[in-house]
Amino acid sequence: MPILRDKGKITEMMILLSLLRGNRKLREIADDIGITVQGVSEYMKILESEGLVKGGKPTPRGLEFLNSAVEEIGDFVHEANRIIGKIKVTEAIAGEKIREGEEVGLFMEGGYLHAYKRESSSIGVAINDAEKGEDVGVKNLRGIMDIDYGKIDVYVMPSIEEGGSRKVKREKIRELLKDNKKVGVCGVVAYVVMKDMVDIDFEFGSVYAAIDAAYRGVDTLLFVSHEMLPYALRLISEREVSYEVHSIKDL
Repeated sequence: MPILRDKGKITEMMILLSLLRGNRKLREIADDIGITVQGVSEYMKILESEGLVKGGKPTPRGLEFLNSAVEEIGDFVHEANRIIGKIKVTEAIAGEKIREGEEVGLFMEGGYLHAYKRESSSIGVAINDAEKGEDVGVKNLRGIMDIDYGKIDVYVMPSIEEGGSRKVKREKIRELLKDNKKVGVCGVVAYVVMKDMVDIDFEFGSVYAAIDAAYRGVDTLLFVSHEMLPYALRLISEREVSYEVHSIKDL
């Protein structure tokens, strides 16, 4: 987490955010982020020298830096919440009949937390009665739940220059779909190919959805247009999830 180890970079990020809120005067920025006017002045000089600010406004490079920093901090928060079990009461699906006050173990099944009256690496206490299949609240969590992360299989479509959807052998894709995994699409060619073949699970924000599914132990088939491949692989490779890239042309 480089950004979290560099106080100066965090301050630069806060100043860029303040500028985006419409603050232009040094005093406004100083009051917004809680440092001195002199401090803001010095940081503005640094931001301008780094090409992140010009004319009192964030540059495209500055916006790219800010977006990257926010993503990094978001990943840290997500991982921290996952590890330390920050939530005091969590929701789960009752895997069997449960009564208030009973000790339950948490398990990840099909991407959702399930509670059973048996041992688990993560134990808590039910806060309400629930029949099988109903929602139940669990408090006083102890331990970290074991989760086998899912895998993302990325299938790359032919580029539009190569013929796009017209060069896809749909019978080969139908074989892949027999595994009943989650299906996501990223890009126009991928959508055109898949829209009439299957009910698409992840259509918008599909790469993030596939990553979240993997964190929940769910496998995904992610069909990606050729032009969207660098974007998709950058996001996936930055996360600690298993993935493999395949070419539709090689099926």
